[in-house]
Amino acid sequence: MNYDLTNKTIIITGANSGIGKAATLQLAKLGATVIMVCRNLESGSKVLEEIRSVVSNSKVELMRVDMSEQKSVREFAQSFLEKHQRLDVLIHNAANFDRSQTKPIFTSDGVETVFATNHVNIFLMTQLLLDRLKASAPSRVITIASKGLITYPFLDIEFDNLNGQKNFSLQHAYYHAKQAQVMFTFYLAEQLKNSNITVNCVRVGNVAVPNSRLNHLPKWMLKLYEMKRKFSFTPEKMAETYVWLAADPNLQNVTGKYWDAPQVAVKANKNAYNQETQKKTLGCNEIIN
Repeated sequence: MNYDLTNKTIIITGANSGIGKAATLQLAKLGATVIMVCRNLESGSKVLEEIRSVVSNSKVELMRVDMSEQKSVREFAQSFLEKHQRLDVLIHNAANFDRSQTKPIFTSDGVETVFATNHVNIFLMTQLLLDRLKASAPSRVITIASKGLITYPFLDIEFDNLNGQKNFSLQHAYYHAKQAQVMFTFYLAEQLKNSNITVNCVRVGNVAVPNSRLNHLPKWMLKLYEMKRKFSFTPEKMAETYVWLAADPNLQNVTGKYWDAPQVAVKANKNAYNQETQKKTLGCNEIIN
């Protein structure tokens, strides 16, 4: 990748591990000013030092946000806007999928944490930063969904079950929120089509994760993950799609697309294109304080 991102400012959430960490390094190598956003500043600081040791002249900054909490998102946005006059790319990489969760867990805003982190507060952050994106246009918003949605071909938004109050399942809650992200992408792209801001979604497939994140699993499941790893993308390979969407000049006018790695446009499930549901899903405004 030979893109020149000098003078470009890019926010990436969940930047302290996995794909987010890999994308941050790749963007830094291309000369971008990268705002690493993560909840754990200790972990983020270690990654920041790693990147600086590899890219000596890197322009990387660490900021904190807890994507499950609306107050934290608002505080981050205010702090960013005070410090930075540009925002060229906003990458919503952070996600919540805690395999140990067996029942709804509510944030201080009264929103179930999976839906809050993976959809509601992504909408909120985008809205808070939208004017800066417009002022910096041409600019880009990149959201993240999951290839696992393939296993839910008829999934729709359950407006009477946003908080998972009916027979909670972590997997269903996660894909429910990711389906909302896909709808949000399509709707926002249409709303911003004349503003020189593109909005695209990446469908992340199987990505190898470190064993340290799997320690709580039983041995039989660990063996399954070992088998799965053979068919998985590395975080670095998956990050290339993020960087391509963030930087490729040929994509300046490409918006409202759903992308699989490596750089292939695919179709979402049928319900994702329902414009009325998209509009109703636009952040579920009634649960934003």
